[in-house]
Amino acid sequence: MTSKRPRHPRTAAAPRRVQPALPPAPSSRLQVRVAWRPLRSWRAVPLLESVVRFVTAEEGFCAGELSVVVLGRRAMATLHETSLAIAGATDVLTFDLGTDRRAAWLEGEVYLCADVARERSRSKRLTPGAAVRTVAVGGVRPEERAELALYLVHGLLHLAGYEDYTPAGFARMHAREDELLRRMGYGNVFRDGERRR
Repeated sequence: MTSKRPRHPRTAAAPRRVQPALPPAPSSRLQVRVAWRPLRSWRAVPLLESVVRFVTAEEGFCAGELSVVVLGRRAMATLHETSLAIAGATDVLTFDLGTDRRAAWLEGEVYLCADVARERSRSKRLTPGAAVRTVAVGGVRPEERAELALYLVHGLLHLAGYEDYTPAGFARMHAREDELLRRMGYGNVFRDGERRR
């Protein structure tokens, strides 16, 4: 009978543990696509991309897919009627395609109307002292760009779970919009516009 020498404890091989197979992790990034459909360009795609990045970070989203589409009046009226059976153009429509706030996952589509933004901004002025360009960019006034930014923030907050169907929800959502817009340098775009109506 032969005897085996015991292994030294330091060189003994540890038992191999089999790790269970894990599902692949979701994308660790938020993919954003911005499409400008109206014929007249506002050169606003970088503006919209920066609004998306700021608001999604503030609301805790770090992954997912988001499409932002800017339409003219006629295209927005068609979408409004086919999706909600309401005639006429609106400022913003939001479609949640699977957002999960607890998982920090954002998935949706936000449609903005440039023509509505232009019309409504004519009756608004920005808050005095707001750090916004006072010169039109490509023939587009700062108020028009701020109004478009407001619509995008509004749509993103709907995806984040905010609602404006009750008085309390309305107040909470629009206060958050103005807070975010102020921090981006646009001032109280919603509140100041409501005062002038």
